[in-house]
Amino acid sequence: MKKTLLKNLHVINPCSDPAFIENAFVAISGETIESVDSSEPSGTFDEVFDLDGKVALPGMINAHHHLYSALAVGMPLPKGNPTNFTEILQEVWWKMDLALDRDSTQACFESGLLDSLKAGTTTFIDHHCSPSFIEGSLSLLAETGEKFGLNSSVAFEITDRNGTEKFEASLQENINAVRKFSDHPNVHPLIGLHASFTLSEDSLRKIRTALDSLKSWGIHIHVSEDKADEEDALKKSYGSVLERLDKFDLLNENALIIHGLHIKDSDVDLLQKHKAQIVHNPSSNANNRVGMSSNNTIKQLKSGLGTDGMQGSMLREGKEGMLIRSSHLGGGEDSVNYLQLLFENNPTIASKLFGKKLGYILPEYQADLAIFDYAPRTPISDATIFGHVFFGLSGLPCDVMTRGEFRIRDYQLQNFSEQEIKANAVTQAKKLWVHFL
Repeated sequence: MKKTLLKNLHVINPCSDPAFIENAFVAISGETIESVDSSEPSGTFDEVFDLDGKVALPGMINAHHHLYSALAVGMPLPKGNPTNFTEILQEVWWKMDLALDRDSTQACFESGLLDSLKAGTTTFIDHHCSPSFIEGSLSLLAETGEKFGLNSSVAFEITDRNGTEKFEASLQENINAVRKFSDHPNVHPLIGLHASFTLSEDSLRKIRTALDSLKSWGIHIHVSEDKADEEDALKKSYGSVLERLDKFDLLNENALIIHGLHIKDSDVDLLQKHKAQIVHNPSSNANNRVGMSSNNTIKQLKSGLGTDGMQGSMLREGKEGMLIRSSHLGGGEDSVNYLQLLFENNPTIASKLFGKKLGYILPEYQADLAIFDYAPRTPISDATIFGHVFFGLSGLPCDVMTRGEFRIRDYQLQNFSEQEIKANAVTQAKKLWVHFL
């Protein structure tokens, strides 16, 4: 097993004690960190890297992503101006995902993961949708994540909106992925549901029946992103979206609930009862003008942080979330600790899903690091880390390591051609955008 030593590295573990180790030595055995200390470890190493005083954060975790949206950057605006969230889905995202074929889907995966890796994201939990390319799409996503050296959680969005045949195919794609990847060390399958308001009673019943054939499962679903989701549940005679999901026995300790902007106190109790996780996506919520998760929901449920496909950078998502929330608060009002969401809650979620220690630069954790060429103009200490993380480390990391291997070194992708990935993405985007012109 290869032994690697990183030296002269300033290590920041924002939610650990101590949170800052100056001039640290990080010893790595294979894919796992052996020691992190200010003293040089004994023994011999196959490789020694002098990081020359650079600053390391743990490789970051995106707790909810939509890689299929990677080719949407600069996409033509819809011909009609959407006036609410449902119209945004109908005029933009549902048209785009339906237009994705295998080639454009692969371009989304490659370019989206490139963007994530370059930003220091080393684990992602994705919610995929390509109704014209269903069978094999999750295997393609897992394979692409593996090529980049990332931890990948995969799920395919099940919905009624594209007809019975595609509903059945989407359900089967999830079932196949669970059977294929359940024992994979770097891939975690979940069961993807779009949202309650696009699934009928019969469809939820079929999904739940299909899950009986699996030893273990968890759903990955958008809940109460917009009030329309809750209004639909009320029309169907349920007290809330989560009460509807609970009625069909779809909530458990493996469930990943996305958004939850408009949930009630009783819904919070329901999620706590089932030990389900919730994930906050502030930049997407602001962009769609659907509202903002309450402080109480985020704190009580120890919410994770995701980007909902808006971007690959978790540092930027955390900073934007903090500023969006601050803009709604008066002086002295309580806020949310986005450092905790990103560097404590997300590692808890990911470590539970993948069954291994992720998200800290500590012994026994997977060796995932984002290393920045950062010369601070003010002192770094445990007390000043918040400001340095969100207001100092504003650029891209110069080096990114996953599983004990450098995937990016001196800003250069090690195993792929960034130019080829981007050139292919441009080609596929042009073909995709024809559907919107």
